[in-house]
Amino acid sequence: MKPHPTLRTLCCLSVTLVGSLATGALAQTSQPVTATTAAALMRASARENAYTYLFFWSRDDQQTQTMRQVFHKAVRQLGDSVHAIDVNIADAREEEIVDHFGVSRAPMPLALAVAPNGAVTGAFPVRFTTEQLAQAKVSPATQACMNALQHRKLVLLAIQNASTTDRQAAYHGASEFQRDIRFATSTELVTIDPDDPAEAGFLRRLKVAPQTRDAVTIVLAPPGTPIATFTGAVSREQIVEKVTAARNSCCPGGKCGPGGCCPGGKCGPEGCQPAK
Repeated sequence: MKPHPTLRTLCCLSVTLVGSLATGALAQTSQPVTATTAAALMRASARENAYTYLFFWSRDDQQTQTMRQVFHKAVRQLGDSVHAIDVNIADAREEEIVDHFGVSRAPMPLALAVAPNGAVTGAFPVRFTTEQLAQAKVSPATQACMNALQHRKLVLLAIQNASTTDRQAAYHGASEFQRDIRFATSTELVTIDPDDPAEAGFLRRLKVAPQTRDAVTIVLAPPGTPIATFTGAVSREQIVEKVTAARNSCCPGGKCGPGGCCPGGKCGPEGCQPAK
């Protein structure tokens, strides 16, 4: 397994995205999955299109026992679309998963919610509730966005379907941007059907009316900040202009994000500033 972003980044992404993007339903799995290690369970869950919930612990103290009860209560409530496992970080058999998420020195206990595509949709150290764990199950589009953003990519959200106006022109502009050699390896294009009820909450949080009749294109930058929204037709050049402006200002809004400044910048007392 390739290393995942650090826990610090995961926690920030969890707060930013799960707090701002909507939760949604996931298809139920029909057969239980068993595995001897957490890494094996994650791989099996991905094949079943199921979530993996991981409970990391080190000392079996009162706090750990209390949170373990909360964790398993939440998992039972979530049903068969979630597979769960306890992980003792000192167990040599679990070295692969501990290294993958970089949690060997994290505050314990720690609960992680991992989507079928590998995105961490919730990271909850020390203390958490069943409600928080339930909210970590997110819509398919949110999963796709979080996975890309956690790997420090830009996300182009193409919100459209056969009924939206300017859909072809908008999609063409987004596709051309994604194929641009300057951005191709660092950009993910995610399409959302505005009529999909599972994505309604996501769209409202992005300030897009569910069932919009106009194609909408949104650019998200890590850790989940919208840096541009276009309604109707949009060209590659328009998207490039907005992305370039955001990069030149170092970070959207001029503030340091959880991962620090963007390339070429430095964090100062007033946020991100161009490097001299």
